[in-house]
Amino acid sequence: MHITMLGVGNGFSPGVYNNNALLEAGGEKALIDCGLTAWESLSSLGLSVKDIRRVFLSHIHFDHAGGLEPLALYTKYFISQPLELIVPAPLRQTLWDNYLSGGLSSDQPGTSCQEDFFHVVSPAENQVFDLCGGITARWVKTNHVAGKFSCGLVIAEKLFYTSDMVADLELLESLYAQGIRVIFHDCALNGSPVHAGFEKIKDYPQHIKDCLYLMHHGLLAPPFLQEGLRFLRQHQRMDFDLGQEESGETAKAAGGQYDPEADELVRKTITHMKELQSAETTGHDYHHTRRVYRMALKLGRVSEKPVDMRIVALAALLHDIEDWKFAGGDETAGPRAAAAWLKTLGLGEADIEHVKEIILDLSFKGTGSPSPMKTAEGEIVQDADRLDAIGAIGVARAFATGSALGNLLFDPDLSPRTKMGKAEYKDRAVKSSTVNHFYEKLLHLKELMNTPAAKAIAEERHRFMINYLQSLYGECAVEGGLHDSLLKQYK
Repeated sequence: MHITMLGVGNGFSPGVYNNNALLEAGGEKALIDCGLTAWESLSSLGLSVKDIRRVFLSHIHFDHAGGLEPLALYTKYFISQPLELIVPAPLRQTLWDNYLSGGLSSDQPGTSCQEDFFHVVSPAENQVFDLCGGITARWVKTNHVAGKFSCGLVIAEKLFYTSDMVADLELLESLYAQGIRVIFHDCALNGSPVHAGFEKIKDYPQHIKDCLYLMHHGLLAPPFLQEGLRFLRQHQRMDFDLGQEESGETAKAAGGQYDPEADELVRKTITHMKELQSAETTGHDYHHTRRVYRMALKLGRVSEKPVDMRIVALAALLHDIEDWKFAGGDETAGPRAAAAWLKTLGLGEADIEHVKEIILDLSFKGTGSPSPMKTAEGEIVQDADRLDAIGAIGVARAFATGSALGNLLFDPDLSPRTKMGKAEYKDRAVKSSTVNHFYEKLLHLKELMNTPAAKAIAEERHRFMINYLQSLYGECAVEGGLHDSLLKQYK
């Protein structure tokens, strides 16, 4: 089963979606909770509420249940098949009487109860039900707000999803004794009387901390590991083997057990690239290489496809060993230099050819010249490189590269070339500007990402660039001009 965090926000985190999760298994999709931002988050992932088969509700707070009213209306009037709402038995009537009826009930027939909008399933505590595509689950009561119902979800007797609760080591120890080894745990960073706080969580015993994935922290880009604890990212997608049979390792992500820092070839390549790129000032420096390498590893670890993580690591580190933009336009310079280095390490010929192929195909070569990758490893490295070309770091790198190539900063009278083939894109004799480069490349990259994880990250970085350009045009007093008008098609 795949689990994607639709958000990791706490309801009061601007820019971060509510802490809800998307489950995928057996050809079905389901939600754990449906907060105010669930619909928008699904849309940013390229999904629709039409794709959702079930929703499980853990408790009534706006960031967990606020999206139910629009969902009820939409499914009733625009979708023929009613969506299944799994609401714990103690919460069933309260949900309607105290939450949904005010917006949904009316004098029209068929609006007098939640069953008029959903197919409602109301399991009792510890009663097993079908959660998603044959994956079973049961709910257990948790402590959140005094006098207010809240529960967590035990999925396939292997994973526990807390939703919201205070620190409760006794419950976690009980579930651990029952075989639970993965715990999605809410975490308040600044202290909270109704949520588990980070200070208490980090004092949990080590065997419990080893199970934890922290959510509900409200950070758009959290530290991935702090005090030995893992933080989940918004739109992070993970693959878990939650079949009903015992299956050894529970959490699976392609290459998840590979440690690149323990790989001598990778360590030597890191040192080699650091030396080669130490004086680079065009935005293609070692820090760029390091970011691409780290992002490629993250994308590889959540890949839906099996990948060779050593190839991912080496190709990411060597992808800019000789950039064609600064090698007279020679696209083979990089693959040749990478191969020469890898031969000194004794890497096998087939693996060298794979790395060469990735580096050769990697680069953007114009909107009219797509550059599809031939392997899953190539898709991951290409995504990692393209992610570093957009967002805040992408803006900084664009101006550094543009300066190195002799481009203008911005000329509002110089039209960008929005449709270019490979030869035209590589032609450095054509007068251009760095702002035009956004239209000629950077604003297209969101749609060219290969992997689901990269697509989610690209959405946020793309929005940053749109906002940046709008601010730039305002400061330059060219709102409504040529570039501003063109920008509308990229929003």
